Amino acid sequence: MNRTLKVNAIVLLLVLGSAGSLPAQEYAPDQVIVNGATEAMLMAFSGVSVKSVTSVGRSGDRLVTLKPGITVRAAVALLEKIPNVNYACPNYKRWPSETIPTDPGYDLQWGWPKIEAPRAWDVSTGDASITVGVIDTGVDLDHPDLLANLWHNAAEVSGTPGVDDDLNGYVDDIHGWNAVAGTPDPSDFDGHGTHCSGTIGAVANNGQGGVGACWSVRIMALRFINDLGFGLDSDAIECIDYAIATKNAGSADVRVLSNSWSGYGPSPALRAAIVRARNAGIVFTCAAGNDSFDIDSSKCVIHPAAINESNVIAVAATTSSDTIASFSNYGSSLCELGAPGNNVYSTVIFDSYTYLSGTSMACPHLSGVLALTLAANPSLTVDQLIDRVLINVDPVSSLNGKTSTGGRLNAYRAVANDPNPAYDSDRDGDGVLNHRDNCPYDSNPGQEDGDNDGVGDICPGPANPCPLFGCAGSSRP
Repeated sequence: MNRTLKVNAIVLLLVLGSAGSLPAQEYAPDQVIVNGATEAMLMAFSGVSVKSVTSVGRSGDRLVTLKPGITVRAAVALLEKIPNVNYACPNYKRWPSETIPTDPGYDLQWGWPKIEAPRAWDVSTGDASITVGVIDTGVDLDHPDLLANLWHNAAEVSGTPGVDDDLNGYVDDIHGWNAVAGTPDPSDFDGHGTHCSGTIGAVANNGQGGVGACWSVRIMALRFINDLGFGLDSDAIECIDYAIATKNAGSADVRVLSNSWSGYGPSPALRAAIVRARNAGIVFTCAAGNDSFDIDSSKCVIHPAAINESNVIAVAATTSSDTIASFSNYGSSLCELGAPGNNVYSTVIFDSYTYLSGTSMACPHLSGVLALTLAANPSLTVDQLIDRVLINVDPVSSLNGKTSTGGRLNAYRAVANDPNPAYDSDRDGDGVLNHRDNCPYDSNPGQEDGDNDGVGDICPGPANPCPLFGCAGSSRP
């Protein structure tokens, strides 16, 4: 970081001619996310490497588009040496965590009785003042089973077209934001985001479809998955920063961001955005992924599920018989719990419904229960809310050793704070709650973790390479 721009320009010429590149499937082949450098500093390389520089989000990230022939790895190595740069990283691709739709094989929405949602609804059916942001393919803004629970930016609805009426930094953003196109139209093109949204907040007692965890809630549509079926970190960051800016503007009380997607590759930029969300009082729920893979692995980084930040909850998928789904990722340190994710019935585009399976379907069960718990307990902080839900799981044998709690989501117990007597929230007796413990199955009161990856030093994860592409690359399941 102490090198001068002149030295960096010379190094660039040398490095670019020799460095190799990671597989193209893992990230955008011509983009790097940089934080800490000004646009002028980055454009100083315009004659050598940089095609353009644009802002990402609202926290100083810059998206650097490279000229043809320049490798991302080489550019990252160089850009990290520019004075004041905090990080430079590839613009990783992230993928929806769904699997193939299935024929109806279970009763409609078997998950709700499994997690005792009817008992929870005796306590609360939700609160329209609570907003859940769904970062995904978008949301069907005309679906009759979602309309009443969609978030609307009141200042923009009653404001002047072409004007940022609520001063959140975005113009005419009535329903949310489309980070792919940079527009205020987050309509769903695929159905994945709409399916997740229905699990969170499909309207109840309206004579059609199913029901969400929250009968009353506000769903903020945030699109970052593109027409090719994947999303880039830069667009995910834009969605996160949009939710934060809109909350800070007083236009939405965003308390949960639901993220049914994953991919291989560590991104300090994505991690920094999640920390910003935590500082804004937002819980970040994540699908664990669908590769039947242990995300504790020291040889494969799966983000965002394995990001070691206190507001992140990673969820595995379970079946109607309380087994872990065959496709589900897991991790005794980095995956906190399981939730229904197999043959889940919910809303999709064109005013329709279908069954889908995946940790993508488990994630909105968790997000919805978090919002439902807040509705009954609105004063809970981020840490208190996470503790409330994760202390109140039901222990199931299939998740023992596969998740930090060894338990499956229970909506009633979370809302009512009625712990299952069979659940030991500190199984190793080291004074650290299972879901806060980096070795929840081995006593380690000191929580030693030399590389700060969330997996304690005394219980290292397996050294398994990432599925499909070794340690790089991703594929939609």
